[in-house]
Amino acid sequence: MSKPPISGNPASQGINELLQRAHKLYTNVLQGNTSNLDFPIAYRRRALGVIPNLSSDGYSQLLGDLANALVARFQQQGSRADLACAIECHLVELALRPIGHSMRVIALVDLATALVIRFKEDGALNDIHLAIDNFAAALSLCPFEYPARCALIMKYAGALLLRFEFCGDTEDAERAVEQYQTVVDLSSPDERPAPLNKLASALQSRFQHFHELNDLELSIQHSSAALHFLPTHHPDRPQTLCTLAGGVFERFRQKGDVADLETARRYYQAVYNLCSQEHPCHVLALNNLADVLLARFKHQGDSFDLDLAISHYRTACIYSEGQLDQGMHLDHLGNAQLLQFRQSGDMADLHRAIENHSLALELHPLGHHRRPATMAALASCLDARFEQQGELADLKKALNFYDDALALFSKDHPQRPAILNNIASTLEMYFKQYKELNQLNRCIAYYREALELYPTTHVDRPVTLTGLACALLSRFELLGDEFDLDQASLHCTVALDARPVGHPARPISLLTMARVCRSRFLPWDDSKKLDGVFEYLRAAKDACKPRHPLLLDIHAELSILHFLRYLVSQHTMDLKEALGYHELSMAFGSGGVWAAFRASLYWVQSAEMFRHASAVDAYRTALRLLDRCVTVAKAPELQLELTKRHAELMLDAFSAAIRYKQPDLAVEMLEQGRELLWTQVALHRSILDDLRSFGEQGARLADDFEQLDRQLERGCGRQSGRESPHHHRDLQKQRDAVIAQIRRLDGFSYFLMHPSFADIQRAAIDGPVIVVNASHYLCNAIIIFTTGQPSLVRLPKVTLADVARLAALFHDIARYSGDPDPGGDRERRLIDLLAELWDLVVSPVVDRLLPHTPKGSRIWWCPTGKFTSLPLHAAGLYRGIELNLSQLYVSSYAPTLSSLIKSRRIKSSTTPHRPSFTPFLSNFLKGRKSKSSRLFTPALASCTFAAICSNERTEDIDMLRKVLPLTCTMTRITGAHATHEHVIRAIREQPWIHFNSRAEPNFDLPFKSHFPLHDKPLSLLEIAQTLAEVERPPEFAFLSVSHGSSGMEGHETMHFPHALHMAGFQSVVGTMWAVDEEVTRRIASAFYHSVVVESRGAVDCASAAKALNQALKTVEEGTPLEQRIAFVHVGV
Repeated sequence: MSKPPISGNPASQGINELLQRAHKLYTNVLQGNTSNLDFPIAYRRRALGVIPNLSSDGYSQLLGDLANALVARFQQQGSRADLACAIECHLVELALRPIGHSMRVIALVDLATALVIRFKEDGALNDIHLAIDNFAAALSLCPFEYPARCALIMKYAGALLLRFEFCGDTEDAERAVEQYQTVVDLSSPDERPAPLNKLASALQSRFQHFHELNDLELSIQHSSAALHFLPTHHPDRPQTLCTLAGGVFERFRQKGDVADLETARRYYQAVYNLCSQEHPCHVLALNNLADVLLARFKHQGDSFDLDLAISHYRTACIYSEGQLDQGMHLDHLGNAQLLQFRQSGDMADLHRAIENHSLALELHPLGHHRRPATMAALASCLDARFEQQGELADLKKALNFYDDALALFSKDHPQRPAILNNIASTLEMYFKQYKELNQLNRCIAYYREALELYPTTHVDRPVTLTGLACALLSRFELLGDEFDLDQASLHCTVALDARPVGHPARPISLLTMARVCRSRFLPWDDSKKLDGVFEYLRAAKDACKPRHPLLLDIHAELSILHFLRYLVSQHTMDLKEALGYHELSMAFGSGGVWAAFRASLYWVQSAEMFRHASAVDAYRTALRLLDRCVTVAKAPELQLELTKRHAELMLDAFSAAIRYKQPDLAVEMLEQGRELLWTQVALHRSILDDLRSFGEQGARLADDFEQLDRQLERGCGRQSGRESPHHHRDLQKQRDAVIAQIRRLDGFSYFLMHPSFADIQRAAIDGPVIVVNASHYLCNAIIIFTTGQPSLVRLPKVTLADVARLAALFHDIARYSGDPDPGGDRERRLIDLLAELWDLVVSPVVDRLLPHTPKGSRIWWCPTGKFTSLPLHAAGLYRGIELNLSQLYVSSYAPTLSSLIKSRRIKSSTTPHRPSFTPFLSNFLKGRKSKSSRLFTPALASCTFAAICSNERTEDIDMLRKVLPLTCTMTRITGAHATHEHVIRAIREQPWIHFNSRAEPNFDLPFKSHFPLHDKPLSLLEIAQTLAEVERPPEFAFLSVSHGSSGMEGHETMHFPHALHMAGFQSVVGTMWAVDEEVTRRIASAFYHSVVVESRGAVDCASAAKALNQALKTVEEGTPLEQRIAFVHVGV
């Protein structure tokens, strides 16, 4: 509006001209011209500073004009200082216009408008509260006939609606709708479109909170009426079309009518066509059109829609750069890229999604109203990356983002249930991987809270019901509480009622209901009780399109069900169907391995429950799939967790094969499992790690295998039609070709395969190998001779509980080893334990050995589970002239038979070439080409030693030099020279290593066990990685140090000497528990002297076991029994 001169004196004439120019420029801006606001703002500021004796009204008017210009410039340029200054000016203006002032209404409205703008920017609730109060005060001052009353009511209603959307207060929504309706009623037909459109928007917002379909229908009616009143080229038409399209689009989400989806797309396309690039609605139109295209892709699966949506989102991000809504568009782009990743499996899509959400998070600082949604979107991407790569850090970050987002939402915020659902889903995934009950309990609690917050008609309520049912079923399977099963059944029933036939999510509810019903079946029930379960599964299967990702789980569940019915009815057709569905559950590559593995575990459980011979096949399948799961798992932490969790599977598999008279298969399965256990838990390596160590060719093949495996896995989820069955078969052929190339590499001929007993039997070429196993079902031993079938030795006197008891008693004695024993009580208890071990376990084995194996021969022990804690080599009757095992045979240990075979092959080789035999999945029966490898041939006349000591004490090293022949050269690495680099070099280059540095075991993560050195520790993992790169690993290591053992609590003890042998040392001497330093020195001296004698003047690692046996007899006098029997030999 024009304003009169400030005063009539000549001094103010120049100021009046400035103000008029400022007003003209400001008016141009308000009319849409892109004039620069800097001049009108500068003119008004100058006027405020130079006009003398300015009246209160004049001063307030200048302040108001300046504030409005500053607000306009903020909206153009985004300077927060402009907005803050504008609000300060409006506050002063309002103070200068007290109650009763004719211009107070304008001051109240202008201040309220600026506060609303700042609230949209910062989300500070005080701003929106104050704005609404000011709008209400202004409205109360306006008479009914006030010309701008309707416009004021619209602003007031808009602020109420904004607060409702942020805070969820029902009263605000009701008042906003009432105010808009009032304006509609007061407006003439020509004036009605704008309030009708606002009313429609308010009804949509109320629908989003309360999900009353009547609000949605009324919204569509009002926006349609508004559109009817507007001519084709009216400037308000784009906004009205947007509102109408939004209502129709939401109705599609609620009812699934494809006609609504197409109508919404057509309306949004019309908005886009009406808006030029400069139009303020242009970017929003792009975004909305992309939203509809994305929804159509999800519904119909046409990849063109997804690509076009991403293109629109990307364009919106470019056009909105530097604008307040840029973060929102980045979020939408990231969501679409996440969906594209789930379709293509291309990690680049996922990385781009994470990057865009991270950028959006930077644009949405603490307090921004979109920050929670951005954090939730970023968490979803991290979830997806965890599923792909298994990195626990991603899962923990996702949970942190979800928790932070949840903390920012009030209890009644409309988005809170969705966040709760996401957190619960993530916790459920965490439980499936790591089996932590407290995480499952949290998951159930979050699902229940979400269920309480969702209205009964909410479209996402069935998602929560099904997720809660799955979580309760998991807890029932873990704890057996039937109340959980009853609740799961109830929630499934409600979810199915909400998802009628044809609903795209109905199959998951049917599958969940089938699992719940199957869990109720008991061994003595009639097999007809399974008929209803079959109906659920068949309905789920029929509802899925070909190559639907859920088919993997449906086929796995059908295999379980047919197998269960076979166990009850003994109909061979059921067994055939079970096997057929089991193969189908893996038909899409590695994506089906997880479902098939879970099914195989249920097979095992059912077969054992029914005591059926098919348990052997079930165990064999489960071990094969466990092996496969570990191979395809991307994160080392997940590989380790899988192996540890299922460590007892191999022990029970061995027992089952023995019970059903298949001892050769028992050995094969046990060796398969133990190789996996030791390489994962002790050395933290996988078969693909070994392949990558083969040089450039191995690394390339490993990458090709992983990429094709990932494409096949993701391929099972593609339903767009772009990926045909022919394409899938091509991928399978390509992967098979890569596997064939890998198997042609020297040392990898058994890649993803398992050896026969005949291959494993080569471990006994120099003497029998005794495998000792304890499971929940029975305890027994098998002796493997060079030829013939394995010999079963039953151990009827011992149970798993007995083995655990003996292990605990030995542990109690060993931890006090070296302490004074004045009364000899500890030694007497030890002798009693060794006698009991002889009677229960070792004596029956010796009785079977004596007819075939001459006394004094070498034998190898391969204990499993709790047996690994027992000194089998020392069992005997230590009373008078009675014999013990060490007087009958020379005992060695082998953690796996494959490691023993490999060491023998390397030792017998006279060339640096790789041995030709490689077991099924051995991470160490492999060949590698190394930059540091050297030609080495075992010498009889000379050898080289490296003696390592991290301190300056050299007594042991001096002793070693005196005992060894002069033909042996020795490198001392002591004190400050005992660095990580020097020791690694010695391990690479020296065939014999004498460790005089204390070993520090890590009981939870054995591969992190280490030797402290002068500069930094040397871990077992680093030793394994080093030896993986040399062509010819060292021959021998002596651990002349005090140390404990490492392993998994409750299962298997992994002693340091055994782990060093697995890492690559052909032969190792060390201790099972801590030993006094002086005793160690005496035994080491006697040992090396015996090595020289046994080797006839040289040193040969093949003589180490006999040399240790002789050395222990030499120092028998004056050395406590508990100290002597701690020493063991591992390897060749």
